[in-house]
Amino acid sequence: MRVSEIFYSIEGEGIQIGRVEVFVRLSNCNLNCMWCDTKYAKQDGKEMKIQDILLEIEKYPCKNLSITGGEPLCQSEQLLDLLNQLKSLGYWIQINTNGTLFDRRIFELVDLVSMDCKCPSSKEESNLTVIENTIALYDNKTQLKFVVSDKKDLDYAKRVIKRINPTFSVIQPEWAHRKFASKIVNSVKNDGLTSRIIIQQHKVIWGNKKGV
Repeated sequence: MRVSEIFYSIEGEGIQIGRVEVFVRLSNCNLNCMWCDTKYAKQDGKEMKIQDILLEIEKYPCKNLSITGGEPLCQSEQLLDLLNQLKSLGYWIQINTNGTLFDRRIFELVDLVSMDCKCPSSKEESNLTVIENTIALYDNKTQLKFVVSDKKDLDYAKRVIKRINPTFSVIQPEWAHRKFASKIVNSVKNDGLTSRIIIQQHKVIWGNKKGV
């Protein structure tokens, strides 16, 4: 597998925020979002054998794991092998994916699917059929996440949430526009949505850098 980095930190986003986890960031992505904060993962990284990845993960005293990217599903066959071995070792696993790819084999194995729905400011689009299928099958273990920069993004996010009605939805202000968070809160309150508004905690603590 091509791996960008493996590190030990806390979950900075979504409904597991603050939880200590081992992170495996895979290289490669099929999108090019305008505000992507891990562009380096699209190009860099090194080839690692599954057993070497497992040895690196096992260095840390933690059984919570987040597979992120890039886009992990770009390496789906090798990822499936890695996940099967991790589950046999007793790991709780979250996978982060961009809402364009669907792999039932992988979603069956993981404990939490963190699926993005790309808003207009990203200049990319998720596949709403992929998102709807995921929610239909795995609503009890899926969080649908929207990164929003402005009112256009927020209005789009609210339309999708009302259409799909996921149990767990997260609206996250894009880091450069985090002051928009107060307007997100007011809008969610006024609409009576159950979405959670969450700022990227790891950036609050360490700033915008790798390996945290």
